[in-house]
Amino acid sequence: MANERELIKGEEKFWADIKGYQVATNTARILGELEELTIDEKTGKITEIIIKTDIERNVNVKGARRDGEFLIVPFGRVEKVGEFIIISG
Repeated sequence: MANERELIKGEEKFWADIKGYQVATNTARILGELEELTIDEKTGKITEIIIKTDIERNVNVKGARRDGEFLIVPFGRVEKVGEFIIISG
């Protein structure tokens, strides 16, 4: 029988499991690594993902904004969290 950790992992992701995940667009363009999440203090919902990118790379995503080496993307753009985090480009 699978232990509880294995059962939960397929349904939930813990921060320790996803920090540093590669983030890519749905057209397979690598954007960088997941650095942080922005969470609404009132609702507890994730509002943005913050991606650490290579500052020399010109990466753009509709609705995202740049802050130095970080690309801040609205959470609504996230399509899937698996081995990669996929966002609509």
